[in-house]
Amino acid sequence: MSLSIADLLNLPSLSNAEVVAGKEGLYKNVDSISVLEYPDPIALQDELFKNSKFYGSEIVITGFVYIKDDVDAQCKVIRRLHEMGEVGLILYYVGIFLPRIDKKVIELADELEFAIICMPKNRMDLRYSEVIYEVVEAILKEKKVDIHLVSEMLERISLLPVHQRSMDTVLRMLSDRMTCSLYLTDFDFVSMNMANWPRISNVKLTDIGKYYGNDYTRVPKEPVSVFINRNICLCSHSIKSEKTSCLYLIIVKEDGMLSEEICRQAAEVVQLFINIWSQGHGNIGTEELIKAILNDEPMKMRRLAEIFQIDVRAIQHLLIVKQDKLISDSDLIKKINQHLVEKTNTVIEKFFDVSLVGNYNDCFVIFLGKAKVKNSCEMITECLLYELEDFEEKIILVSNFALENTREVRSAYIMCSNYLQQARCIYPNKCSITLQELQFAKKCQDVINKGEDSIKETLHLLSPIEKSRKEQRKELYTTLEIFMLDSGLNVSKTAEKLFLHKNTIKYRIKKLNEKFNFHIDKMPESYDLYKAVALRRLLKNKSKLS
Repeated sequence: MSLSIADLLNLPSLSNAEVVAGKEGLYKNVDSISVLEYPDPIALQDELFKNSKFYGSEIVITGFVYIKDDVDAQCKVIRRLHEMGEVGLILYYVGIFLPRIDKKVIELADELEFAIICMPKNRMDLRYSEVIYEVVEAILKEKKVDIHLVSEMLERISLLPVHQRSMDTVLRMLSDRMTCSLYLTDFDFVSMNMANWPRISNVKLTDIGKYYGNDYTRVPKEPVSVFINRNICLCSHSIKSEKTSCLYLIIVKEDGMLSEEICRQAAEVVQLFINIWSQGHGNIGTEELIKAILNDEPMKMRRLAEIFQIDVRAIQHLLIVKQDKLISDSDLIKKINQHLVEKTNTVIEKFFDVSLVGNYNDCFVIFLGKAKVKNSCEMITECLLYELEDFEEKIILVSNFALENTREVRSAYIMCSNYLQQARCIYPNKCSITLQELQFAKKCQDVINKGEDSIKETLHLLSPIEKSRKEQRKELYTTLEIFMLDSGLNVSKTAEKLFLHKNTIKYRIKKLNEKFNFHIDKMPESYDLYKAVALRRLLKNKSKLS
């Protein structure tokens, strides 16, 4: 399908609308439309988005009625919509409910190439239904004309962020495109991945299995109408790969017909995805279980966990070993993998109930269950750091302890993927980064994302140093950074890192205390100062970010 946002602007209901931001994103495809209004913006952010699911190339209608005076909330919603795959926003009732479109919102949308289309301002007579009707009609018309599914889907998959590039996402995209349900199963009719359309569909794979006696030789390869608990159209295609056990894609459409050609193309998309991005999908291996956890594929995860007799519900800790480079060396990662497995397996089994190790993308991951003895987390961290010293290349260990479930494990991995580089800029000399440090790095990045006013407000706390003489300003900044960010507020460690006497550091800290009018090592007074120092270093080192 090739219906873009730019094409929608030719519809009569949008002919007088104005593209106010994200013009670089007008080329993006649209295959659905939805309405977003919610009375509690905090609940919206915490509940609606908490699963980080991919919702597809969808354009959203809203009036921002319930967050009309909260620009930060508007920006947060736009950022999350973009993360979930939404392509743009059609904004109603500007000048009536929403006073104006804030500059911060426009700048963020431009940065994300997220189109914001503003309907004519100060018009209360405009209705959502007119745009919805015409957009849906245009989408359906395009679907009937354009059946080049493979090239379209491969392009869309290639544009997904790595953590969204999973089989569940692919099936969801196909399901929305074809308006049907899809099930990817193994030879035993056990579902590994699925996507229902509509999402409240009552058709179950178990019903289909019972109807055909769980025998794939009886499931039609071409679409045929059958009756289970209602009239449905059904077909099945085998998915084969050199590195994958045989899988089956079952396609189900309720009260409608399926095109044989579209079904064939859907199977081709799934097979190409496995061959290009997910080799080994469906194989029985622990790395497939790791992928299922981190890709948020619950059905596949449960199936593999049962096979390996691993209680994934008991996973509480995630450790990530990553090369400190933007582009990782896959051979080096394999070497690290082998080395760590050989050196640490005995230690892991001794100190933790559950353990699962393997590669994922460009890193080595370790899942751990409940600790058997006190201080197990500290011991395994020390053990890993000791073993990583053998490598000339700098290797970073990211530790995420005390997680409650696999959802939190996945969230911790995404946090690492999104903010490790920022954390490395703030803590450049650390070989071990914690989840809390990643979360702090995110807060600093959020300040940058909000714009110049937010940055100035945060850095204003450092103004007493800015008023010092140039020579003194440099040494005070250096001492403050090393003391707060690199030495854990320890005078001796700060002196050691700066090659100075302890008394010199004590004198400088005394000067800093006087300038800020509070003790810089005392909480909670020092938190805002810590954040300002970290933000200053992040801005100074931002050229290192990709």
